[in-house]
Amino acid sequence: MPVVSWKQSWHIKEMENNTLTLDAYVRSLIRDRERHYASPFVVSAVGGGGKTSTLIHLFDTSIRSRSILTTTTALGVPGAAAGVAPPLSKKQQMNPGLTRISLTPPPDSGVWLGTAFAGNPDKRRGIDRNELDGWVREQREKAVGDTIVLCEADGSKRKPLKAHAAHEPVIPKTTDLTLILLGMSALGKPLDEDTVHRSRLFSQATGLEPGQPIGVSHLIDLLRSGLFFKGIPPTSKIAVVFNQVDCLEESKRTLAFYIELAEQILEFARVDAVFFKGLDQDEQKTCYGLSKRRASTAPFSAVLLAAGKSERMGEPNKLLLPLGNQPLIARTVSRVLSSDVRDLVVVLGFEEERVKEAIEGAIRELRPESSVTFVTNDRYQEGQGSSVAMGTRSLATDNLASFYVPGDQPFVSPLLMRQLMEEFEAGKMMIPLIGGKRSSPVLVSRVFYPDMASLTGDQGGRQLFQNHPEALVEIPFRDHLAAFDLDTPQDYQEALRLDARGAPKERS
Repeated sequence: MPVVSWKQSWHIKEMENNTLTLDAYVRSLIRDRERHYASPFVVSAVGGGGKTSTLIHLFDTSIRSRSILTTTTALGVPGAAAGVAPPLSKKQQMNPGLTRISLTPPPDSGVWLGTAFAGNPDKRRGIDRNELDGWVREQREKAVGDTIVLCEADGSKRKPLKAHAAHEPVIPKTTDLTLILLGMSALGKPLDEDTVHRSRLFSQATGLEPGQPIGVSHLIDLLRSGLFFKGIPPTSKIAVVFNQVDCLEESKRTLAFYIELAEQILEFARVDAVFFKGLDQDEQKTCYGLSKRRASTAPFSAVLLAAGKSERMGEPNKLLLPLGNQPLIARTVSRVLSSDVRDLVVVLGFEEERVKEAIEGAIRELRPESSVTFVTNDRYQEGQGSSVAMGTRSLATDNLASFYVPGDQPFVSPLLMRQLMEEFEAGKMMIPLIGGKRSSPVLVSRVFYPDMASLTGDQGGRQLFQNHPEALVEIPFRDHLAAFDLDTPQDYQEALRLDARGAPKERS
């Protein structure tokens, strides 16, 4: 089986002068997103020791033209009385957006909260997570990309540390970046409820007995326990924020201490960045930041089926027909790589060299950091099942699931693929429901890879769906164009008409 792998790797890298700030990191993630599709960027904060103040700082930084502060639990109104919400700095008090409280998504920068608690008008209920996710997805469909949503997705009773109960946290599925906050003011203090919310669970996760002093090693043990990764969507980046470093003893407020601890935390596969923050003259400052910038296996892969002869099209290979300024197969690849997929397996067959050349151009222009593997199916004439099987056998070994994308879907939707990833359930197959009909691409959990790898004939994954109906999860999606596939000359003419009319194109 001929296999060619094309990949560019990255390495852990710190910013110049060791000053990668949290807001600069968020901006870099937003720039990457804006290259591919417009969407609100959602930051969720969990843990303890300064979630609200960290989100307010990001709000006040005006990373995007519209900032929305919200919560899925409960939140003290910014600037409220002591004990309910953290105080605002003098600069933040001048930001009118932090005083606009709305029960609905604000049209300008503002605070989106639920109703007030009885007897406490300064504390508000949270927004239902499904409502928040639904609004974000509606904004994506409208290609609105001017908003950053800052969501407090956890409660810690204003204590520096906490451990998660079974029902916590409540992180929106549309979250792009999850901040795990750990308050350094807890170091050296005894493990009890005055310092740690749910101290009993903290003790179980770390092995630290009640009353014993909390050390840095216990914060690492808390992360190692996995409690803080619970509920984080697989599409979300994760940054650990050691907050309140101004409370550290002076011997620990050193660059050497920050670097050593950051490197330990970045050994966790799921953590993408680490920051050390504290107060400096009433303002939040990042003392040190380190991000992981290396290619790693994406949690979701895709198999692109590009081996068939396209016999219903007639003489030309439909995958090489021009659509806009590129071959049709390049359009499909570009849209797949405009999603959050970073690991792509392309199954070639008929006219493999020409198809491969068309695809390589799209890869270089759009996602130079993506991992793309080409495999050749010498038995492509037996039907799509053999291509599905070969593509499956070439997938990365540690992903969660894979999409199966026909090469003749030039309008496949990155937004649909993102939503399927957000809704993913282990052991399930997520299938789009468009106009009341099942469509592709389907997102298949890795537990079914052995079945997919043994397919034969021309039925593709339909055999698997029939054998495991209990594993199918239908995800409604409103964009009918996402289901368009191209088989006949008439379909091609319709694709040209749609493209000329301005059908969505990938960003470059």
